[in-house]
Amino acid sequence: MLVLSRWTSKIGLGNLWEAIEAEKRTLYWEGVEPLYAMQQEGKRYISIMFNVKNLDAFQKVFHNASKILESILETRTIPVMRPIYFPLPKGHKKDLNRYMAFLRVAPEKYEAVYSAIQGLCCPKDLHITYISFSFGDDDIIVSMLAKDRETALNFVNDEIGKVDGVNAFDVARVVRYVTLVPKERIREHTAQFLHTAPAGKKGQRKNPRAYENYARERSPMTVVVRLFAKKSLPRLWEDIETSLPKLKSKDLVPLYASQQEAKDYITIITEATNFEALNDVVINNISTLADVRKTRTIPLLEPTYFLLPKGHPRDLERYLISLRAEPKSYQAIRSKIVCYDYPDNVFLSYLAYSLGEDDILLSVLTDSKKSVMAFAKEAFDRMDGVRSYEISNQLKTKRLASETAWKQHHEKFLSSYDRQHRGDYDTDYDWSNNFYEYAAMSGAFVHELDMDG
Repeated sequence: MLVLSRWTSKIGLGNLWEAIEAEKRTLYWEGVEPLYAMQQEGKRYISIMFNVKNLDAFQKVFHNASKILESILETRTIPVMRPIYFPLPKGHKKDLNRYMAFLRVAPEKYEAVYSAIQGLCCPKDLHITYISFSFGDDDIIVSMLAKDRETALNFVNDEIGKVDGVNAFDVARVVRYVTLVPKERIREHTAQFLHTAPAGKKGQRKNPRAYENYARERSPMTVVVRLFAKKSLPRLWEDIETSLPKLKSKDLVPLYASQQEAKDYITIITEATNFEALNDVVINNISTLADVRKTRTIPLLEPTYFLLPKGHPRDLERYLISLRAEPKSYQAIRSKIVCYDYPDNVFLSYLAYSLGEDDILLSVLTDSKKSVMAFAKEAFDRMDGVRSYEISNQLKTKRLASETAWKQHHEKFLSSYDRQHRGDYDTDYDWSNNFYEYAAMSGAFVHELDMDG
């Protein structure tokens, strides 16, 4: 799988480049391979493309690179799906500059826009070299080589921007591009996704078997898909309840849907075998729901459920807390949350890293908003590395998976300590026919937090 990780500099991009160069060996882990890094004009971040075999292993990138971590203010990691690299036409000019275009697209037009851009005729001094879906801040990424800024901007304005379904775009010149693996490895990577003809010419994937193997790679993950309503959340709920349970397959299981107070989106939590399986569902199914105006996809790392102790209060409310943190402190903050000495009326029920706008997400059960605010102030105002946090509550939840599938999911990610000490916990709430009671008590519907894309 491919992820594009954006690292915003704390002390200047020059210093961050130096840190990456000095500690680039620490970016390599089993199942994690950095391919290249690039800096775009006018941006405060450096983007690194990673090839990831195991998404949870990606978090290890932030464990040992001390100089890099000291240089990073925040991170944002974007899933990359269905990439295509286009060969350059024969006789192309050599002195061309690289530009990136990030597109926001109407969900019902995702596939049409993706296909239309591949068929656009390029001027002689501009060539499209890459396209992919992203579903992070934007929906489609396009890379181009162009003679100058005016050529790139004119092409995006007059051609890409006029494709039906493109709602907005951002264009930036790449001012620095550095490969982090040998050139031969870059060629091997590109070959998986290579097209037979330049963009604008009729062609197909040059190595369909290599791409099929890539698309079938197993890297099970839990993913948040946020669906923003065009007009009516009740109408979107109807679509979700009717359509989403039918999407269960061997590669994807929709688990549940949930809605936050004062938000114009509904969150779908799924398990998927990889990004490509998720991409197929988002493109072919979710994007066609009647009332969806945009989608955002946020992978979760190391999701963990916690059981309630025996004798817990009965009338508990569930609150969701999203943390933005310094990357160097991710691991320490997670450990402190797990081991925190919680008040008698506050119970941790869920914890995960997020690759969205927020960094760490937790769900707690308590007796009132006043109690959760007091807990958060005491815990996170004083916790090293926490930059900010937000507290929110839940309006509605709906299970989309079968009871069996939900139990399997919950058990898979149950805290190992809780699993080994079940006798100390109230296991009656492991499942209940009263789904809403279980959701309220167990914190099952978690992390639909304000991670605005």
